[in-house]
Amino acid sequence: MLIQGTTRGLVAVGTSPAAERQSSAKLRRDAEVVMDQRGVITHWSAAARDLLGYTESEMRGRPASSLLSTARHTPPEAGDTTDGACDAPVLLRCRDGRTRACTLRIRPAPHDSGGWRIRVAAAPERPRVRTVDEAVLEALFSKSPTSLCVYDTELHLRRYNPAAGGKQGVFTADSIGLSPHELWPESNSKEFETRMAEVLESGIPVIGFEKRGRPPGDPGHEHVFTNSVFRLEDHAGHVMGLATTSTEITQQRIAEDRIRLLADASTLFGTSLDMMETGQQLADLSVPRFADATAVDVLATFLTGRDADPSATDLRRIGLRHTASSTASDGGARIRQPRYPFPPTSGPRLAELEPHRVETVLPHDDGEPLYPGTSGTRRTHALVVPMKARGDVVGVVTFYRLGLENPFSDFDVLTARDLAARAALSIDNARRYTREHSAVRALQRELLPHGTPEQSAVRTAHFFAPASAGANWFDVIPMPGARVALVLGTTSEAGLSGAAAIGRLGTAVHTLTDMDLGPEEVLSRLDLLVTRISAERCDAATTESDTRVTCVYAIYDPLSGRLSVASAGHPLPRAAGPDGRTHPLGLSPGEPLGSTADRSGSAEIHLPAGSTLAFCTPGFPGDRSLTRALSSAPAAPLDEVKNDVVKEAQGAVPPQGAVLLLARTLRLGEDRMASWNLPSDPAVVATARQLVHRQLADWGLEDEAFVTELVVSELVTNAIRYTKGPIQLRLIRDRALICEVSDASTVAPRLRFARTGDEGGRGLYLIAQLTQRWGTRFGDDGKTIWTEQDIDGDL
Repeated sequence: MLIQGTTRGLVAVGTSPAAERQSSAKLRRDAEVVMDQRGVITHWSAAARDLLGYTESEMRGRPASSLLSTARHTPPEAGDTTDGACDAPVLLRCRDGRTRACTLRIRPAPHDSGGWRIRVAAAPERPRVRTVDEAVLEALFSKSPTSLCVYDTELHLRRYNPAAGGKQGVFTADSIGLSPHELWPESNSKEFETRMAEVLESGIPVIGFEKRGRPPGDPGHEHVFTNSVFRLEDHAGHVMGLATTSTEITQQRIAEDRIRLLADASTLFGTSLDMMETGQQLADLSVPRFADATAVDVLATFLTGRDADPSATDLRRIGLRHTASSTASDGGARIRQPRYPFPPTSGPRLAELEPHRVETVLPHDDGEPLYPGTSGTRRTHALVVPMKARGDVVGVVTFYRLGLENPFSDFDVLTARDLAARAALSIDNARRYTREHSAVRALQRELLPHGTPEQSAVRTAHFFAPASAGANWFDVIPMPGARVALVLGTTSEAGLSGAAAIGRLGTAVHTLTDMDLGPEEVLSRLDLLVTRISAERCDAATTESDTRVTCVYAIYDPLSGRLSVASAGHPLPRAAGPDGRTHPLGLSPGEPLGSTADRSGSAEIHLPAGSTLAFCTPGFPGDRSLTRALSSAPAAPLDEVKNDVVKEAQGAVPPQGAVLLLARTLRLGEDRMASWNLPSDPAVVATARQLVHRQLADWGLEDEAFVTELVVSELVTNAIRYTKGPIQLRLIRDRALICEVSDASTVAPRLRFARTGDEGGRGLYLIAQLTQRWGTRFGDDGKTIWTEQDIDGDL
């Protein structure tokens, strides 16, 4: 129980008898004072005399409160005691006038009822409050591994610790009194001073400001430090200056820069399937972020798409980048730049090459950087790294750091190897694309006509650029009766499969043309073929095919000047007369082949001789120039028109995959055709032979008379025997002698192989043996059986 006594500032703490016994020995060692219940001293021990200087005679009978000092006293923290009690701190007067800090412990006097026994002890010496602060401050300026600097309100350096003194020569013995930009000129110290001034003004600390630059102690490299700035104030709140802490994070930033470099490489490489572009991308990306110069070389065989050869050493440069030289000659008109040799290695074969660092020399003279030699005097560091893809070396990339003060580190080797690997994969993909692209282009060209065949219906000129995506084809196909078929089509299927597709379609078009079908029927049968092909591929790939196939098909007859056109999703041809006026076809393009929509039909127009037809792929880039060319086409040769259109198209958008087919119509003269209408009478067969004999004599083709009369005799006889109605006989002198017999029947004749005892069935067989070609075509009014015989002589 706590008891308040009459003596000011004295506190009694009740204890148990056991605690009393435990502390009695300790009380005997300290000064002992006894006072009665009125607070008058009745006993003063010798220890009390030694402590305060008063003798027992001087103190006996005096009030104990006379010893208490009125001075302000800050007591120390109460210490623990063995008996669980605590000491009361007081400040007592000494005999010599001084005061002394003591502790009191008050207990009831055992033999004096109502009296008190007081144990007086000198208080332990109070530790100074600022001792820890001073120790911390001293450690910061002597032992801290973190840079610490103090600046005054004028931003002048006043103190720095040893850690700051070792910061790449920025702080020296002469640094006191200098501002940050004077301490480190080659850095962003001006910006740092601006932030420091803001801290002085606002009191808000700055954390994580990055100072970077080339310090005086290492001018060859950039260093990065993270800085924090806070304001210094006294107890009254007056601003005394600033303190800054700094930690170097150069290696961390280098690692982050390397990660960003590799991330940029992953994003950039592979955006092009061009080896030259990929090689230049690698060189551009690494300079100046990783090296002062970069040269990228690949195996020469790769440029043509061939596979890697382990024994090959022939290299070709596909990328070069270097930092601009500050040295100029000839008054600055020419910039001196070093030449960059091929990989300066004479070690293992290229296939066994590993990343390695070497010192090499570069020539000082100007000139073409593709320089295979290594003679010179400019020493520099080089890092040679093979570019490997899928286990094969595709080339070598060489990084240069000019001078000898900045060699490549082990970390740089790892970064360079990763860069080279990413570039190598893109280069190898480009090689594979080049190989397939070359094969596709070659196949597309091989499937197209190597030259338009000679015929008398049209004169043609064409331009063809193989497509990288999809495939296009065109054809000019002679037909019986001096006619010609003009066809142009596209497919969105790419690669070798696209080239194979146009091969199949082109073959089908030739077959359908030989059947002498009309344009609408040709497209209808092509539609069935495309539908079947798409179904086969969907079944094989278990996915829906989205291939788009378009085609336009036209037949021109030089005898009548009639043009018949049908289209399946393809732009219609443009037709312009000799006067430059266009002839509308009055037909919509319709739906692509393989779609479920119905065909849009066909259109027919009559074109005078000298008209110009233009077939082109969708979105042909020279559309405007083509329109102008058609208006003036009769005045210029077709090849000249084609060249003008293609030249303007290439100047605007590269006509990759573009096809342009120009055709100028011709007409056969009246003197090259003879036609007779014959009655259905067996007696007319002899008349037909006479008419033919006379016409051949007029044309100077008497040598062909025997065969032609025999052919006409058989065809007219069959027409009279198996059909009813009038018969038409026509002879056409073209590059071949064409004989046509038309009747009203729609039944096609069938070639038979007669047996020995048969009396008939040999007519068509004889005709097939005596002529080069024969066939049947159907029209609205019946059919026409035709034959062709080769003839000698000029047309």
